[in-house]
Amino acid sequence: MTNVSLTHLDKVFWPKEGFTKGDVIRYYDRVADTILPYLRNRPMVLNRHPNGIKGASFFQKNVDPHHLPPFVKTIAIRAKSTGRMVHYVVCNNKATLLYLANLGCIEMHPWLSRGGRLDKPDYLVVDLDPRGNSFDQVVTAARATQKIIASAGGRSLVKTSGKTGLHVFVPVRGNYDFAQVRGVAKLICRLLNRRLPKLTSFAHRAAHGRIYLDYARNSIGQTVVAPYSLRAFPGATASTPLEWRELTKSVRPQRYAMRTIFRRLNGKGDIWQSAFRQGTNLTKLETKLKRMLENA
Repeated sequence: MTNVSLTHLDKVFWPKEGFTKGDVIRYYDRVADTILPYLRNRPMVLNRHPNGIKGASFFQKNVDPHHLPPFVKTIAIRAKSTGRMVHYVVCNNKATLLYLANLGCIEMHPWLSRGGRLDKPDYLVVDLDPRGNSFDQVVTAARATQKIIASAGGRSLVKTSGKTGLHVFVPVRGNYDFAQVRGVAKLICRLLNRRLPKLTSFAHRAAHGRIYLDYARNSIGQTVVAPYSLRAFPGATASTPLEWRELTKSVRPQRYAMRTIFRRLNGKGDIWQSAFRQGTNLTKLETKLKRMLENA
């Protein structure tokens, strides 16, 4: 294991399952080569659970770069709200990944964009966030999202959120600004809501039983949990990329977890490894989606 100062490895983070902080660190040590491509050069919002999933947690954006180990790099970004510089960690190596895990970062939350082009995300994401819905219903919504994007000539990817939802991604390779990406995501969600009006909602505080269509994540400074990140959730689940043909109503997010994910990776590898190399022509996609919405 990389030479990082590690503490309190026996602290229990999942009381029911008995998983410890040491288990989290061992997981990230083992999955580092797979998860790091999704983290490198991206500002990280630290979601810290110093006492495990049942204890108090907090988000941390700003760190003091003078109190970090030399292998931890940061990026300074001026906050629009205050005008002050915020120093974000960027997770560029295994040592930093394990350092974050040792801070109690069960989950890894990177920005959608990278240093050098912070105003241009690498992907569009539609977050299907259930509010009391069954996972079967979330699968239905994800399948409908895929069909909408495909009908407009686009290609999409899907992963479990690691909790109860699904994330649908469209790679755009940093070729478009957030305003255009968010606008296209909103078009997709509007079409989805028209097709599934009783199942989905744009309201943040949606009525119980309706899936919240979160397109606002496509904004600078927002994050989406990284592929293969653990979640602070019962069962120590992991956010896992799936092939669309795998996304059936027999799938359950609990199948993909800290103790089981490596069987999948050993068999399939990272199925998204080459997916982000193929960008989408978002302007053409936008034009077709608008036409679809006019004719809906």
